[in-house]
Amino acid sequence: MRQRADKGQKASDHPSAVAEAAARAASKRSSARQSPLRGFWIGTGCFVFCLVVYMCLKGNSAFSMWSVSSAPKAKAGLRVTERDVVALGLATQEVAEMATLPRFEELSKIKAQIGTVYLTLLEQVNAAEELEDGGHALRQLDVSQHYLTSVGDALRMGADVSYTKLKRMLLREPNAELAMAPTSLVRTTYGWILSDLFLYGAVLPEYYLWKDDTEAHAVVLLRSVNLLSWSSSVSTARRSERADAQLAGGASLTGYDIFNWSDGAACGKGPLGALSPKWMQFCETSFSSTSSAARRAAAVYEELIVLYPNYAPLRLHYAIAFTFLGPHLGAGLNSGDGAATATGEVPFSLSAHSMQALRVIRNDRAKLGTQYKKADTIHAPVLMLLEAYLTPADLWTSEQSTQLVHALGELRRCEHLRASLLTATRWSGGVFQEEYRVPLLNPEQLGSLLATARLHLGADHTVLAPFRECV
Repeated sequence: MRQRADKGQKASDHPSAVAEAAARAASKRSSARQSPLRGFWIGTGCFVFCLVVYMCLKGNSAFSMWSVSSAPKAKAGLRVTERDVVALGLATQEVAEMATLPRFEELSKIKAQIGTVYLTLLEQVNAAEELEDGGHALRQLDVSQHYLTSVGDALRMGADVSYTKLKRMLLREPNAELAMAPTSLVRTTYGWILSDLFLYGAVLPEYYLWKDDTEAHAVVLLRSVNLLSWSSSVSTARRSERADAQLAGGASLTGYDIFNWSDGAACGKGPLGALSPKWMQFCETSFSSTSSAARRAAAVYEELIVLYPNYAPLRLHYAIAFTFLGPHLGAGLNSGDGAATATGEVPFSLSAHSMQALRVIRNDRAKLGTQYKKADTIHAPVLMLLEAYLTPADLWTSEQSTQLVHALGELRRCEHLRASLLTATRWSGGVFQEEYRVPLLNPEQLGSLLATARLHLGADHTVLAPFRECV
C-alpha cells in the first residue's frame, strides 16, 4: 500500500522547531487565500458533471421509450386473475357439496364470464403458435403455460360439476338436486345449460387443442352433444301434453319449453345476458332454437369424426343428425325426375341437402367393416332406413327394396328396435367408456323412418308386421 512520504520521519530530522512552526503558519495563510477560488472551481466542475450525466440519461431514456413504443404489442385486454380462479374454485366446491339455486346461479355466471375472457386469450395463443416468427408473437402475449393450464383446469372442474348436477336433473335421476328446475324454472335452467354448453362446445375444445389432448378434447365435445340432447326435456308441460298441443292444428303449447319463453330471442333475454360478441355468436348458432341446437349437434359430430376418423359409432350419429337437418322430400312425393339410381351418383332433382346426406350414408355403407371399425350391430340396417327416408318414390328401385327388407329383418321386432335406438347405450369398442351416449333416435324420428319404409314396401308387407307397434 502506498504510504505518505513523511510518515516514517522523526522530529530531529527537521532543521528546527521554530522553522517548522513558521512553515506551518505560512502554509495555513496560503490555503486560506486559495480556498474561495478552489470552492468556485469545485462547484463549477460538479455542475458540469451533473449536467453531462443528466443529458446522457435523458438521451438513453428517450431512446428506450422510442424503442418500446415502436415495437409491436399484443392488444391489451381483460385477463383472468388469480382472484377470479379462486372465486371459480369456491363456487365449484359449493355446488359440488350441495347444489342450491343461488349457488348454481353463481357458478353459471362465473363460468360464463371467465370463459368468454379465456376463450379470446386461447385463440390468440393458438394463432400465435401457428406463426413462423420464432415465437415473437407468443412472447408478446406474455402468458405462461402454468397460467393457461390453471385457468383451463379450473373451468373444466366447474363445467364437470355442473354437468353432473344437470345430468341428474334433466334425466330425472333419483335424488337429483334441484329436480324441479327443468319443469318449473325453464328460463333459469336454460341459462345453466347454456353456460356449461359454452364451456364444453367452445372454450374447452380450444384449450385441449392448445394442449394437444385428443381424448379430453373428444370428451368435452361429447358432453356438449349430451347437453343439447337433454335440453329437450326442459318444459313446463309433460310430453303427452306437448304432443296433443302440436297435433291441435297449430295450437300453442300447453306450457313453456326451453326456447319458446323468449319469443325467439333466447340469447338476448337469457339470464346471463350478452357477455361478449363471441358469447352471443355461440348462443345464436347453437342454442337459440330447436333447429340451431340440431345444427350444432351435427357440427360437433363432424368435429369428433376429425378426432376419431375411423370410429364407426360417431359416423352413425352424424349420419342420423345430418339426415334430419334438412326438409324431408318423403317417399310419398316425387322428385320430378324419372331417373332412378341405387348407387353412386344422386340425381340433381333431389334437394342439395338430400344429395349430400345420401353421399354420407352410401360412403359409410361402403366402408363399414373395412375402414370404419367398432360398429354397432344395427349400424348398417339404420343406414338403409335413412336412405329410404331420403329417397323419393320415383327414384326408389327394386334393388333398394330388397336391401330394405333385409335391413328390417336384422332389426327383428319393435322391442329390439326401441331398445337399440330409443334408449341410451354404451359406446362400443371400449371408447369413451365412462361417457353417456345419447339415444340414436327420438320416437318421432323412428316413427318417420318406419312410415317411409311402409310407403316404399307397402303397408301390408310381411316384414313390417313386427314393427306395427312402433309406427
